[in-house]
Amino acid sequence: MKSQPRHQKIKLLVMREAGRPVKQLEMSKPFALALPAAAALSLSSLVTSMHIHASRSIAELEAEAAALSLTNIRMELKVADKDQALQQLRGQVSELSEEAENIKDKLKSVTELEEQLQSLINKETPSSSAGSDADSSARISPDNAGAKTYSAGTATSAASAQGSQTAVADLPDTGAAAAGTYGKVSRLSAGPFIREQPEAVTAAVSPVVNFRIRAATEALHRTVNPQVGGEYVAVYENDPQRLVEETRDDFEEIQGILDEMISSISSTISQAEKAHKTRADVQAKQAQEKQERLARAVIWPTGSKVITSSFGYRSDPFKGTSAYHSGIDIAGNIGDAVYAALGGVVTSAEHMGARGKYIVIKHDNGLETWYMHLNQMTVSPGERVSKGDQIGMLGSTGRSTGPHLHFQVVKQNTPVNPLNYVKPS
Repeated sequence: MKSQPRHQKIKLLVMREAGRPVKQLEMSKPFALALPAAAALSLSSLVTSMHIHASRSIAELEAEAAALSLTNIRMELKVADKDQALQQLRGQVSELSEEAENIKDKLKSVTELEEQLQSLINKETPSSSAGSDADSSARISPDNAGAKTYSAGTATSAASAQGSQTAVADLPDTGAAAAGTYGKVSRLSAGPFIREQPEAVTAAVSPVVNFRIRAATEALHRTVNPQVGGEYVAVYENDPQRLVEETRDDFEEIQGILDEMISSISSTISQAEKAHKTRADVQAKQAQEKQERLARAVIWPTGSKVITSSFGYRSDPFKGTSAYHSGIDIAGNIGDAVYAALGGVVTSAEHMGARGKYIVIKHDNGLETWYMHLNQMTVSPGERVSKGDQIGMLGSTGRSTGPHLHFQVVKQNTPVNPLNYVKPS
């Protein structure tokens, strides 16, 4: 029997492309067994190496993820702070909006008070005389009645800024736009503003406040919008919180000024109403007295009721001897009104020695009334006058020792006692 070789060889047939001969490889059995083991070992080493590399990469990614997570948490905290600050800012702007509305209401009150005061001025001012209108305005204007004078910014008209009128600084979503309407008022003139349109007061604007409000709005919108990018650069001059605080200070100043204006104008109106009522009472009393005078058949010829010399014989004031006095003397002040005691026709209105300036009126019942020693005459001969019409002013012309009216009644060319026809009541 033949003995087998110690190392059997293994043949490998390698099939190649069609048409090409098969290639035969022969190798020992141990080598043939070692080759797959070496390949498996090499593959295992490769897999192990890849696993180690992957583990390292995963660790690095996890570290980066942790860093990103920490950054994200910080960003969320910043956003939360921003949201809180934004919420606070919105609340403050809302408060400013309410203050602006209060200012508008107070300005409306000022306008109403101006109109009320102007109506009082119109009552006191004759519509036919522009000069008298100016005098009356000066007479009862808030300045003369104790109202404090103000000026808006650079002046009263400057307070309206001529470009603002009823415009308001835009603050969308918050309503605080009205905050910039009236601006920072330092003074509002109590004299001229009562003659201007209400817009001249209600549109008082400060460009400074307008700028602050607009800057605050822009900063607010920049904070709200999250779709932004770029490097963070702080712009402190447009800090919304600072602008809000400054605007609030301006509003407090405006509120104080408006309160003082309302108080001053109200006080002025009260004084003007009191003066108007007093004047109206005096006018009503005068009208009543005039009506009472006209109601009599013969009226007392002047306002004074003081008789200084009676009708008939008396001691002459110049010579001291007995003399006949053909009328009565009524004391008064130079310039006092003298009225026609009855209606009639003026027959004389002239100046004569002892009589001074005098007027004679002939009446339809045959009587004549004489008015002597006048300071001024306001009628002419031939003029018809009615009972109670003013015909002149009391004086001391002619033979007179002082201001008085010599009133005389003549019947059938003979002087008679005037007190038989009219009494000083």
